[in-house]
Amino acid sequence: MSFQKLYSMKNLIFNKNDNYLSYDESLKICYKIINENYENFPIYMFFIKKNLMNDFASIYAFSRGIDYIGDELDKEITSEGLEIWKKELELAFENKASNPIFIALEKTLKKYNLPKLPFEKLIKANHIDQKINKYSSLNDLFYYCEHSANPVGEIVLRIMGYKEKKLIELSNNICTALQLTNFIQDIKIDLIKNRTYIPSELLSKHKIDLSKLSDKNIFENKTYKKNFEKLIIELVSINKKLYKDGKKLTSLLKRKDALIIQIFISSGEKILKKISTNKTKILQKKPKTNYLEKFIIILKSFIKSYLK
Repeated sequence: MSFQKLYSMKNLIFNKNDNYLSYDESLKICYKIINENYENFPIYMFFIKKNLMNDFASIYAFSRGIDYIGDELDKEITSEGLEIWKKELELAFENKASNPIFIALEKTLKKYNLPKLPFEKLIKANHIDQKINKYSSLNDLFYYCEHSANPVGEIVLRIMGYKEKKLIELSNNICTALQLTNFIQDIKIDLIKNRTYIPSELLSKHKIDLSKLSDKNIFENKTYKKNFEKLIIELVSINKKLYKDGKKLTSLLKRKDALIIQIFISSGEKILKKISTNKTKILQKKPKTNYLEKFIIILKSFIKSYLK
């Protein structure tokens, strides 16, 4: 059986391989998961020291596993998948991990003495997804982001050596901003999954019924198109403020750490700019950053962080 087939994400979740893997073998799987998934921001950063990048890889693989369980598993086995992930997390904190992703994660947990709560919140976010498929207000959506996005920022900061509440709060703004950017660019994709992350209060305000997006010719209706564009403009404005509120974080970190955070911010802002430019077109083609754009983001972030 090929490596790729044996270590498909579904097989990893249900741990169908009985052979215990070493840390190095498990880490290879984490990097495989990075290479097989697209994110708006670069996951593998060539300038990061190998040991630190290994820790980021284990965190990403853990998080991607949760997303896969909620988004790509059949509904009848989603709960089982989440319970397995929760149990594996407990085992990792007890130094008894057997799942390759958690064997890699276990070393990261131990190295930085990471708390369990942020990881539990990430799993809880997916439990929320199984029960709630739409949100009434921005506050409701931000509560969801407190579980689905913000814990990742806290974990990254702790790995870098920062635990101060003020820094974590600034990081929360950035993570919520990144999550909101995803929600805007994935409006149509989420609708297919019977989910809506655009608050009802904003949909009502702009007189938008998202179910009408199933009609390919809906934007021939000039009123609907104009209202949809106004919705996007307001969402982008809310999103921009979140990035702006979180940017102060980069001035409070060491330069090498500020560089990484700046890359996340700049990547999100790049996608947001594409959303703002294309508006209705984002439903036909999801805005993404290519390799060249990501390289330019890294270069500009380096300049901002080191030459400021």
